[in-house]
Amino acid sequence: MITTLMVAMFAFAVPAFAVSDTALQVSGDISIGMKYIAASLAFGIAAIAAGLAVGKAGAAGLAAVVENPELKSQSLIIIAIAEAIAIYGIVIALLILGAE
Repeated sequence: MITTLMVAMFAFAVPAFAVSDTALQVSGDISIGMKYIAASLAFGIAAIAAGLAVGKAGAAGLAAVVENPELKSQSLIIIAIAEAIAIYGIVIALLILGAE
């Protein structure tokens, strides 16, 4: 799945870099559009990964708390670490958009 995604990204990126100089003058700078695409991919993939991680950790944490109620705080910490993936995605997206 990851390999297919990487091939698709390169397949769409190659024609974007093959634009002539006259086309850049007419349509504007293509790097601005690529920054928005990169930022949206960074946040989108991080949000999907965080959702999957929170779902798995939440289910396992709930099962552990049912068996042993003392594990509640540990399961919440693990869920918070999984949620941090989305925060990292937001930070990377903001760094990409802020780059000159």
